[in-house]
Amino acid sequence: MNRKGELFINDMDAFGMWGVCLSDSSLCSLVEPEPLKDAVSNKSSTEDGKQIRKEAKPKVDERDITLFVQLYATSRDDMFKKLIAFKKELKKRRINIRTKYEKDVVYRCDYKSCKQFKSYFKGMATFSLTLNEPNPANRGTKDSDNYEDTTL
Repeated sequence: MNRKGELFINDMDAFGMWGVCLSDSSLCSLVEPEPLKDAVSNKSSTEDGKQIRKEAKPKVDERDITLFVQLYATSRDDMFKKLIAFKKELKKRRINIRTKYEKDVVYRCDYKSCKQFKSYFKGMATFSLTLNEPNPANRGTKDSDNYEDTTL
């Protein structure tokens, strides 16, 4: 199996570098529409129902994404070599994801955890990555958020 040029993580070809590719369901999870923040509303006991502020431009909300990842290797030794290198990349926290299907879209996510690791079997290891996309409105090729200079 060769899936080079399909998935890029931090501008590196994920399959060429670590033997990593997304499952089809994960690709769907990645490209699904971003959630909207709740509208400003007031639920007063002196009024019927609730009042909702009409917004011309609703704002998007953060989202958590779970991606099922497959790591392909030629041997158990190769699998551990690739896995160790991939874990080193994940520890950088910020994971920029791009696919060949949406060339001008970069999903800027923060790594949270890795779960459901399945051992190496028939040349493949499977696991799930939990990521957080803090600002889905920031998906252009240029990063418009400046988190480093922000006081929290």
